[in-house]
Amino acid sequence: MRHAAKSVLLLLVLTFAQAAWSQAYPTRPIRLLLPQPPGGTMETVGRMLSQQVSAAMGQPIVIDNRSGANGIIAGELTAKALPDGYTVLYTSASIVNNQLVHKKLPFDALKDLEPVSQLTTLPGYLVLVTPQLPAKNMKELIELSKNPRTPVHFGSSGLGNNQHLLGELINARSGAKLAHVPYKGFALIITAVMANEIQVAFSAPLTVIPHIKAGRLRTIAFTGAKRWEGMPELPTVSESGIPGMVFEASWHGLFAPAGTSPQIVSRLQTEYGKVVSVPKMRDSLGGHVPVASAPPEFRKFLREYFRETAEQMRIANVKPE
Repeated sequence: MRHAAKSVLLLLVLTFAQAAWSQAYPTRPIRLLLPQPPGGTMETVGRMLSQQVSAAMGQPIVIDNRSGANGIIAGELTAKALPDGYTVLYTSASIVNNQLVHKKLPFDALKDLEPVSQLTTLPGYLVLVTPQLPAKNMKELIELSKNPRTPVHFGSSGLGNNQHLLGELINARSGAKLAHVPYKGFALIITAVMANEIQVAFSAPLTVIPHIKAGRLRTIAFTGAKRWEGMPELPTVSESGIPGMVFEASWHGLFAPAGTSPQIVSRLQTEYGKVVSVPKMRDSLGGHVPVASAPPEFRKFLREYFRETAEQMRIANVKPE
């Protein structure tokens, strides 16, 4: 009985200690892992939001760019970090896509990470081409890609990335012959398109509008269900070559290591949710739409997204490797 009483007492002490510790959080800098080099849309948005959250929480949020392997490197570092709230991950849909395209991973995104919040969603991608490419719309791009004398390559941030999936879905739905070329980050993709090393890329508007205005890139369509309000003259993919095709692009979310206390998860969700929901911040998101979901909603969303993406990959014939 004495042993049982001591165990209960110890458990209560630890519980109260953790609660007090969580309430004081944060007491030192937080490391935010970003699976992109500087310059990509996700990196830009994650850094921008974190600057505001840092001010609100009274502690620095130190950006740690860990690009490569379609986010697997940053995801593994997060999954294996202490669940104390001082290592968090800002990432995109690729963190879940990896579970579907890799037979062996060093972590399970649905088990080893704690969902904090889906912060944004992206209704569609801009379809970008190098100015040297003669295609002016999706129909012309599809026909051009079928000609072996004019090979057309598209870039993505890795196998299973949403940009990769979109390219393969275009092939499956239209008979196009776009060839996939993986890169370690979005900034490298855009540089490659402008240099005509590849001919096509898919992007959120945020980081490419200056290149479009300067004539270094050309956009021929938007993959969303309706035209993007920032370029109402630009047709959708469905309007310009593949009737009925809609691709809602991607989303951004915040994760912590599995086992992070609910109090810390709630604090992170609250602070990031406040920042992303400020009306003037929406104008800076470059096509992304604020969501700021609560942890249970985000967990439910992840399960549904997993099922839907598995079906898209089946249609696109993207198989695990």
